[in-house]
Amino acid sequence: MLTNRNIEILKIIVLEYLETWWVLWSKLLLQKYDLWVSSATVRNDMAKLEEMDLVYQPYNSAGRLPTSKWLRAFVNYLMQQSPEHFLQVKNDTKDSNINNIWDFSNKISYELAKSTSEIAFFLVPEKNIMNHSGSWIFLENNHKRLWDSIFSIIKMLEDSKSFINFITNFQLNSGINIFIWEENILPFLKDYTIIIKKIIIDWNISYLWLIWSLKMNYSFNISAVNWIIK
Repeated sequence: MLTNRNIEILKIIVLEYLETWWVLWSKLLLQKYDLWVSSATVRNDMAKLEEMDLVYQPYNSAGRLPTSKWLRAFVNYLMQQSPEHFLQVKNDTKDSNINNIWDFSNKISYELAKSTSEIAFFLVPEKNIMNHSGSWIFLENNHKRLWDSIFSIIKMLEDSKSFINFITNFQLNSGINIFIWEENILPFLKDYTIIIKKIIIDWNISYLWLIWSLKMNYSFNISAVNWIIK
């Protein structure tokens, strides 16, 4: 069983990681947060969280980072709790009065990429439509970590037919699907997270995609994808 202090320390480790991408040591944690306990107590709490596979040490004598197990629990919580974020585009697809699906998908992917600073895709397989936006921002922010994987991303962006076929043949649930790190369905992006929303636009099955970098605003990105099209 986790104590309230265990949960508080776990929340701090996750939030620090998402905001700074730093490994958090017990001394640094106590310097930044007033928990009214000793460094030894914090180390014991971290060891307990590590035993539960919620945090891990990337190397000996290091601080702790959140595991994908904890991030999965964190994301599942956010999917239930995330507020509605109204982006610049207000869309109501229930009316089905979309005169130009290409322009519509282009507008949605552009607004989503601009709001999240990630790569956003809008796919309509039956119309052979794939619009994407934000690729240059994503590549600029992540090129040092991606290395040779950057060529796989460029190929994916340019070979829209293969990408559409891949998504069409992949089994997805209706609504929001989130793949975190090793769950990632794109093998060259195992350190990243993908969110996919399966929707119906003018009787066509469509997919709204977002590829997240390691430093991301989980809460905003989940709610942005969820609410930009309802």
